[in-house]
Amino acid sequence: MRILVVSGTSGSGKSSALNQLEDLGYYCVDNLPIALVSFLIEHFSQQSSANHKGLAICIDIRTEYAGVTDFRDYLKTLRDGLELQLIFFDATSQALSKRFNETRRKHPLSKDGSSLNDAIATERELLEPLVSAADLVIDTSEMSPYQQREVISERVDAAETNSLSIQVQSFGFKKGAPVDADIVLDMRMLANPHWEPELRDSTGQAPAVIDFLENHKQTHEVANDLIEMLLRWVPMYKASQRAYLSIAIGCTGGKHRSVYMTERVGKALAEQYSGVTVLHRDMPLS
Repeated sequence: MRILVVSGTSGSGKSSALNQLEDLGYYCVDNLPIALVSFLIEHFSQQSSANHKGLAICIDIRTEYAGVTDFRDYLKTLRDGLELQLIFFDATSQALSKRFNETRRKHPLSKDGSSLNDAIATERELLEPLVSAADLVIDTSEMSPYQQREVISERVDAAETNSLSIQVQSFGFKKGAPVDADIVLDMRMLANPHWEPELRDSTGQAPAVIDFLENHKQTHEVANDLIEMLLRWVPMYKASQRAYLSIAIGCTGGKHRSVYMTERVGKALAEQYSGVTVLHRDMPLS
């Protein structure tokens, strides 16, 4: 029986994730008291496992949060004999604050006159044990609801096959590196198409930008080194029983160099592994 424990910061997209998991065939329970987790797992395994892909349980700060900080130790006992994974959703404090202000919802820890920023900071501190225990951290700071659904579907589907789910994503350092990255790679040493007026509005997927980058010997040297390194490293991640691996490739704006290298690295990895997805976090849509 497959069990997903969903957690994360308030406003990071946990509810949307549960809706998506329900669409994927999981039996989902939100805001379950920790004391009832083992009873639900036992009941589900006896009654309804044949009708669902698995069980998804959301545990977050709305629960008795004195117990949330101890949940990491409880997870160790739950993992014995179960196919259990913890997925943690997060976003930057700036993104979380913006979402709460836009929806005019109150943060669960905004009590006794504390500010929203203080509530977000307190929640991060309380949830730190779950972040450190997570099998997968998904940063939704720059994701649209559609992108989030796509990432969840791709990564969960890959994990269901018991293969390593590899995500290769481009990003811009000016917006910060993804918090969910296991490996962060910097492409700012490559020639920058931004300084070519005819290429500035294009992306790293455009043929003219690809030609510009590939006309520089350094581009091929860096790409070959990265691919060779990752093809050596990925088997080690897989051997350590990892279900997910996130590789983030950045440049200044996340539009040209990182997009090109992400496509190239993703294609090379996909020739060797089945569960590879490519994502461009900061690339303009048009």
